[in-house]
Amino acid sequence: MGAWGIKNFENDTAIDWLNDFQQERDFTRIEVVLDGLLNEPDFIDDEESFITLGCLELLAIKQGLINPTIDINTSLHISYNLIQKTIKATHKILFFENHSELRSLWEESEEYAEWQDYQLFLVKILNDYLKTIAPGTKPDDNLPPVDKNNPWLSTDWNKN
Repeated sequence: MGAWGIKNFENDTAIDWLNDFQQERDFTRIEVVLDGLLNEPDFIDDEESFITLGCLELLAIKQGLINPTIDINTSLHISYNLIQKTIKATHKILFFENHSELRSLWEESEEYAEWQDYQLFLVKILNDYLKTIAPGTKPDDNLPPVDKNNPWLSTDWNKN
C-alpha cells in the first residue's frame, strides 16, 4: 500500500474509491457497501471498511465540519439516513465482536488509538450535526458512547 495514515483519505483504497465516486456521483455503490457491512455476521473486509470510513470523512467534509485534506470536487445531496447509516457502519468496524480486518490491521500498529479516536471524532461531529438538522430526534442510542477524553474532541475540528 502506498499511502497509510490515520485519516481516511490517507490510504490508496479510499482515494481510489473517492476518485471513482467523484466521476460517477452514484450513491448506489455506497449504499450497497454500507448495507453489506451492516448485515455481515462474521467478517468485515478491509476494502468495505476503507470505503465506509472514506464516506464518513467525505460526509464531514461536505457538511463543512472539517477541512478537506485532499481535493474534493463533487457536489452531493446528503440525506439524514445516509449519515446515520454511515455512522452505524463505522461503529461496527470499530467495535464488531467478530473479525474486522481493518481494525485488526490498525490494532497491530502503534497508531491504533489515534486512528480510532479520529474515527470517533468524525462520528461525534456528524451525530452533533444530525441533532441540528433534525431537532428532537436522537441518533441511534444503541451506539457505544464517545470517549470524552478523545484528543480529537478537544482540538480544532479543522486539524490537519
